Amino acid sequence: MPATAPPPAAQTVNVLRGMAEQEISRLLAGSRPWTWWLEHAARYGRHGFTNTVLIAAQWRFATDVRSYEEWRAAGRQVRRGETGIRIISRNGRSRAVFDISQTDGLPVETARVPPETAYERLRQAAHGLGLRLDHETPAGRDALTALALRLGHRLLPSHTASVAYLVLAHLGVPGSHLVFPEVRSWAEDTASVVTTGDRILRAARAVVDRLDLAESARSCLRNAHAFFLAQAPAGPVPAHLAQRGFPPDVLARWEIGYAPNSWRALTEHLRGLGHDDETILGAGLARRGRGGALYDLFRDRAVFALRDGDGAIAGFIGRRLDGADGADGPKYLNSPESAIFRKGRLLYGLHETRDRLAGGARPVIVEGPFDAVAVNIAAPGHAAVATCGSVVTAAQLEALGVALRAFGAGRGTDADGPGVLLALDGDQAGRAAAIRAWDVLARVNAPVDVALLPDGGDPAEVLRGRGPAALREALASATPLADLVVDTAVERAGGALRSPEERLAALRASTALIARTAPVHVARQVGRVARRLGLDHATVTSALVEAVTAPRGQEFPRPSGSS
Repeated sequence: MPATAPPPAAQTVNVLRGMAEQEISRLLAGSRPWTWWLEHAARYGRHGFTNTVLIAAQWRFATDVRSYEEWRAAGRQVRRGETGIRIISRNGRSRAVFDISQTDGLPVETARVPPETAYERLRQAAHGLGLRLDHETPAGRDALTALALRLGHRLLPSHTASVAYLVLAHLGVPGSHLVFPEVRSWAEDTASVVTTGDRILRAARAVVDRLDLAESARSCLRNAHAFFLAQAPAGPVPAHLAQRGFPPDVLARWEIGYAPNSWRALTEHLRGLGHDDETILGAGLARRGRGGALYDLFRDRAVFALRDGDGAIAGFIGRRLDGADGADGPKYLNSPESAIFRKGRLLYGLHETRDRLAGGARPVIVEGPFDAVAVNIAAPGHAAVATCGSVVTAAQLEALGVALRAFGAGRGTDADGPGVLLALDGDQAGRAAAIRAWDVLARVNAPVDVALLPDGGDPAEVLRGRGPAALREALASATPLADLVVDTAVERAGGALRSPEERLAALRASTALIARTAPVHVARQVGRVARRLGLDHATVTSALVEAVTAPRGQEFPRPSGSS
């Protein structure tokens, strides 16, 4: 009996398999470069290695390929009479998909993000995958590539560059600068090409899934912020702000919210919007109790949003309202450290003061969010940002510099810019905090001044007790921060400066500090040290040269009370 012909559906699958085999053979032989597949995989690799090859072979210029149902869900309709692109489903059958060029309807958003944002998102994904970054890296294509390669090596060491290419493509960064080995150097036959291609797709998908998870957390944070804002007008926050001397428009202008005194009000609200418990936990908005149930992290607090360089909410800081020692929890409560929220990289008010910075206002660094609001209310020529309790970090300083350039404010922390003003409590703790900040601010090649406020008060307390004019006067009385730091070094090392040995110790301590400062600060400090120690400029300059050329390791002894 003659052999029975396979059914039409099976014939179609056989034809597709033959077509795929032919294209994969070309990859193996090198007549098609590996980048041919990577370029198509970056567009529709979610359909799997073989189907990516099939789509590329049938529709050369395909860019976004989905099923009929997926296009309907996206608000687009496949045009009548369009011929589908045939691929092989998981059950081994043929099915049709369509390129976006075959559809009509709502536009599909293709978000492009700047390098700084792309790097930050990739860094967050790396954190979620257990890859720790031990230093801060300036954002840019090279930094993005290096991090993508590190992730690729962690997930699939034998095909690092291919994984990195797909990850970069997801972030909108071309990978044309990457280099790939010839396929025949790592594949024996077409079957091994398919297996490896699918492994590359899975590895890249692991990173993309982390990026998507972070996006879900950001959506959750946005919804939480809207919830806090909605609770604020009828809650205790307006009265609290009025007691501090803030005008009524501060609530809306600074988008200050309120977390109600409830264990699960926010959690239930977010669940109602479709956020699952893991997303709520990942966004740092709730904690899990002993019994496993979630409870809100922020309760009965004024809530301030901390934003990243794009203005996207990264987390919150909640301020206890009553100020009583016996109140529940600490005075300030931050979102927990996570892949998204890293307090040492964020500055409260940087996004909110962008218009002032663009207009040339001088950046002012303060400690708390109420201090930032107070300075911005009282001193129009200043733009205050808060470190929220931490000593200013290199990452925060970089964020401030990036913002100034992005907002068109010239080179605010460079030699031709307005420099930076530090406004802190005038007590011993405030002095110690200012000296600790110099470790970072010394690199600013522009004026860096410090205003140690009277009576040990912070900017918010000065505004509340003495009014806007007093706060402006305090800011205007600022002195160079280097003066404070160098004077403290002289006092600590030289004591009363009665003997040559004491003056020599003071000279070495002060010049060791001056050697680490930006050039703009050097001449003034050399003159001050010479006068203070009764030495000529040549002697101090000679000691400074020795300090510059000597091996590092002799640290400036910090004053008591610092940490």
